[in-house]
Amino acid sequence: MVIIPTPARSHANFVHVPSLAGTRIRDVLDELDPEDIGDCLSLGALDIVFRTGNDGPPNVGVVLTDPRGRRIGFDPITKRAWQALPVAQGDINCDDLGRTSTCWGIVQVCGPISGTYKLEVIALKTTAYSVSVLGRSKEVLDGNSLQSHFSKTDLNNLAIRKRSREIVLLQYSRDPRENVTAQLQRGHESPSRLSSSD
Repeated sequence: MVIIPTPARSHANFVHVPSLAGTRIRDVLDELDPEDIGDCLSLGALDIVFRTGNDGPPNVGVVLTDPRGRRIGFDPITKRAWQALPVAQGDINCDDLGRTSTCWGIVQVCGPISGTYKLEVIALKTTAYSVSVLGRSKEVLDGNSLQSHFSKTDLNNLAIRKRSREIVLLQYSRDPRENVTAQLQRGHESPSRLSSSD
């Protein structure tokens, strides 16, 4: 099941996204966007996997906004979809590899630009959700070969109420010396930094 309906991909207003008021956004670096899927190898990647413990599709939807204000995702409450990132996709995976009936969603961004990404988690029902974020840097020459750096951060079993929204700020860099990080924002509290690992 795809979370980005086909008609949403060509919507002309997707580039007109309001500013992310109330969030601290790093300066956007002057980095090139990917032109095709082949750029994922050289420019890096950002994969976001989300799930809830129920049978079937997750009880949450997500909308990811990049540092330039472009969105990808689906709001299950308003039934709005966005796909304004150059090379990105999202879907729901229900492959029964482990003989369970739990599905998970994934958003994959090829060649993401460095900066702060806003991940909005939107609950259809009161539930607990988990999000895993895997960042891969751009390729750099290491000796005689090109190498990428991988880093990952997880947010596990976070409670969310029906029809509410939570914001997770993700820091991603193409620089192989940087790790991907996540900050959960709740209400008017200041964000708490969550761990990341190689």
